[in-house]
Amino acid sequence: MARQTRSEATRTALIDAAFELFGDKGYAAASTREIASAAGTNIASITYHFGGKAGLRMACAETIVSHMLAQRKAPDQIATPRIAQNAETEFELFMLRQANMLLSLNKAQTMVRFLFRELYEQTEVFEHMYQRFFGPVFDHVSTLWAKAIDIDPEEAQSNENKIRIFSVIAQIAYFRIGQPVVVRHLGWADYDTDETEQILRVLQTNIRALIAAYRTTSSHRTTQ
Repeated sequence: MARQTRSEATRTALIDAAFELFGDKGYAAASTREIASAAGTNIASITYHFGGKAGLRMACAETIVSHMLAQRKAPDQIATPRIAQNAETEFELFMLRQANMLLSLNKAQTMVRFLFRELYEQTEVFEHMYQRFFGPVFDHVSTLWAKAIDIDPEEAQSNENKIRIFSVIAQIAYFRIGQPVVVRHLGWADYDTDETEQILRVLQTNIRALIAAYRTTSSHRTTQ
């Protein structure tokens, strides 16, 4: 991998610092002075690279979107956890890959804190992320769900099926959002390889059980 130029390194440092401070304190409370200090640079660099604080906020959002879209376009570049190598459906494989990435990504904790603040505030940053990433990816996941339980793709767009999909996403998300609670209660120090595999094993069981339950339901409905 090519080394970053000094300008690129400064830009990256500012985004990393913004993730941390926007996530911890919120956009309004995090000052440009704090962000620049945490990044080891000066305030003027925020204006130079991003046009200001609002531009830096959008750059954080785009960093998440770009990272996820790159992996969506090249799914084979996402590490496949050992437990998912014999996945029974594309839906299971997709979910376990995403879960493994989310649990293993060093920067995930700060990114997730930033992301959820933006989701709850529903600003233009949220709208940007929804239009660029969440909406299209959820449509893709709905297609995988339709194949997994053998229903028409249009039926997978029903609210009932969307909620089923969200129930899987929620399980995955909690293990990252609630990591401090999980590791405290289980006596872990962090999510290392063994701990991540234990989580993935449970998720895999739950995903397969959900698919089996609704595949049976859809098959029964078809034969009636």
